[in-house]
Amino acid sequence: MEKENKKNNLIIILLSVIVLLLVIICVALYLKMEHLDDKDDYNTPQINNNNYDNDYDDHDDIKYDDNYISSTEALKIALDNLNINENNIYDMSSDLDYKYGKTVYEIEFKYDRNEYEFYIDATTGEILRSFKERD
Repeated sequence: MEKENKKNNLIIILLSVIVLLLVIICVALYLKMEHLDDKDDYNTPQINNNNYDNDYDDHDDIKYDDNYISSTEALKIALDNLNINENNIYDMSSDLDYKYGKTVYEIEFKYDRNEYEFYIDATTGEILRSFKERD
């Protein structure tokens, strides 16, 4: 009987160690995925309308056109995409630039210890590219 109890205790200890190892592996994988998510393109953009700098002379050949959406609209598109309230962002900037073969607004801001960057088509308002990086 005592031999059987020792055997059962050993099995319980081994199963406990296996469960503990599985928990450690799951936590490690979760943290690795979190880290990768911070470096990948962020495809859900959004921005704030608070105190931002409009710099239309970033490139001498880019001039503002009345057919472009406003920088305020570009910012709103980005913020709506992330579902972020504009009162919660900081260090916002907006520049008219030429990228991806199009005139775009380059919108940058910080929110919740992350830095976001969006390229929004100045004519259509389409989000062409977005990034999220740990600040």
